[in-house]
Amino acid sequence: MEGHGSDEAPSHHASDEARRRQRSDAPRSPRRRLAPLLLVAAGLGAYVAMGPKLPHDHDVLLEFGAAAPTVTEVELAWTPTAGSTDEAALTTRWHFAEGTAPSSLRAHVRLPDGAWTAEVAVGRAGTNETTRWFGRVNLEGSPFWKGAAPGDAPVILSVRQALR
Repeated sequence: MEGHGSDEAPSHHASDEARRRQRSDAPRSPRRRLAPLLLVAAGLGAYVAMGPKLPHDHDVLLEFGAAAPTVTEVELAWTPTAGSTDEAALTTRWHFAEGTAPSSLRAHVRLPDGAWTAEVAVGRAGTNETTRWFGRVNLEGSPFWKGAAPGDAPVILSVRQALR
């Protein structure tokens, strides 16, 4: 009986091994060979289509010029130009003691590439009035394969014109 049990086991394992060998020797179908390439192509296509719509970091420089010592409050609001809403997508505020505002204020914004309306509201010492500056800005990102270069120039918002 011992011999009978040992005869069954090797034949069972041999048939499994033969099936595995047949599968590995069989040519792969074109569909199976192309599947990984199609998956990569679909991912790349989705990135190209959606990439510009995703938020990216952008450097912005607000220039106040000679009026900077009188600046006490700054509000920067970003509204999409093509959007159906007048509501700002991003708003940033800064407060300064009189005489401490820099002549140029660097800001980092995280917005999708495209056309935006930038609205800057400036409060100044000695007046209750708010000076407003509007400008259309085209935010552009670097392609993913280039990355963000440290020498990329910021978007400059020359608010000094409104502060004269």
